[in-house]
Amino acid sequence: MNAPDKNAPSEPADPMASAQAEVVVYFDGSCPMCSKEIQYYRGLDKHARILWEDVAGENPSCPIGYDQATLMARFHVKEIASGQVFHGAAGFARVWCALPAPWHGLGKIATFKPVTWVMEMGYRLTLKVRPVIARRFFGAR
Repeated sequence: MNAPDKNAPSEPADPMASAQAEVVVYFDGSCPMCSKEIQYYRGLDKHARILWEDVAGENPSCPIGYDQATLMARFHVKEIASGQVFHGAAGFARVWCALPAPWHGLGKIATFKPVTWVMEMGYRLTLKVRPVIARRFFGAR
C-alpha cells in the first residue's frame, strides 16, 4: 500500500468542507521550503477554508489564464467567491485571512496597500534567494 502524498490536495474533513472553502492555494510542491510552509498552514486550517493545489506535478489544475510555469514561479491564491487571483504578498494576505487567529488578524492588516507593498518587497527578495535557502536549509539540490 502506498503512503499518502503529503503534497496532494487535502481531503476535506467532511463532505461540506469544499463548500466552506474560501480560497485555493497554488503552490510549488517540488520546493522543500514551499512545502514546509504549506504543511504548516495546512495544520492550522482546521475548518477546511483552504483548498491546496500542488502545481509541480503532471497536469496540475490551473486557474483560467495561468499555466504551470507561472504558478510555480510565484505564490498564487484564488478567492473562490470572486474568482480573483492574487499573487505574492497579496496571496499570502488572502491565505492568512482564511486562517484562525492570530493569522486572520494579521491577514486583515496585510491587505492594506502600504503593508502589502512592504511585504511584496520582502517576498521578491525571498524569491531571488529561494534556491539558496532551499539548498542550505532544506537540502534541495
